[in-house]
Amino acid sequence: MLVIPASAAYTWDNSINVQKDNMTWSYTEQYSGDRSIIFKKYVDIEFGNDDGFVAAWELLKADVSMSKTFRQSIEDNMDVKIDNSSKNVILLDVEADMSSELIGPTNEKRDVVNEYKVSYDFKVPLDESGSVLWFQGEPQTDVAISLPEGMDVLSIDGIDNESVKESSKGTIIEGTFGFTGEVVIEYSIAKKKSEFNDGNAGNVTSNMTKSSPESAKKTRIEDFFDRLFSGGTDEILKKLKLDGTNNPHIY
Repeated sequence: MLVIPASAAYTWDNSINVQKDNMTWSYTEQYSGDRSIIFKKYVDIEFGNDDGFVAAWELLKADVSMSKTFRQSIEDNMDVKIDNSSKNVILLDVEADMSSELIGPTNEKRDVVNEYKVSYDFKVPLDESGSVLWFQGEPQTDVAISLPEGMDVLSIDGIDNESVKESSKGTIIEGTFGFTGEVVIEYSIAKKKSEFNDGNAGNVTSNMTKSSPESAKKTRIEDFFDRLFSGGTDEILKKLKLDGTNNPHIY
């Protein structure tokens, strides 16, 4: 991310939809101004023929590469845990939808909005196990978390400007990831009737903690861009001709 001017506009939003047996995490990123030009030049150089124009085939290659890169970053550093463990969480799919605004001359400033959708499955449904959800997001980015009907929220840690709304479909938590990017939600959920006959059912949460034993080594964006913009910063700036020597407006 060091290759992108700090003065340029960039946003990254999160939408997490939790169901009892699965969940999706959707990301929306937007580049504008100088940052959109840099991203378009990167696509042209890395996935195309560096001719100053992003064609549809270059965009398709970028789309496939982004999906693979994002998936690998999550596999290396799982961002969802139930009761301090990811053993019950299965990463199913990562979809990327690169903006059509990328197509065209690389020197044109356009708002570029890319979307990513990550799908997970739970080996054991939440109403059969678990009492704490943990997410590792990008610090200081907006987030909306939708929880299923029947899940009662007991406590929320790690979300700034927190807002909780109840609806007929469940609970919606909105706010901003805190400075660590970690969010911990303690909850209770109605058990299936068959479980009330289990003598151990009442001890499900007895040894659970409300925080992950170890934080993610890198935030999602840091790891994603490390893979996306592989190589040293000076080398990338040279490739994009953005080392500042001939671009007085890039700083």
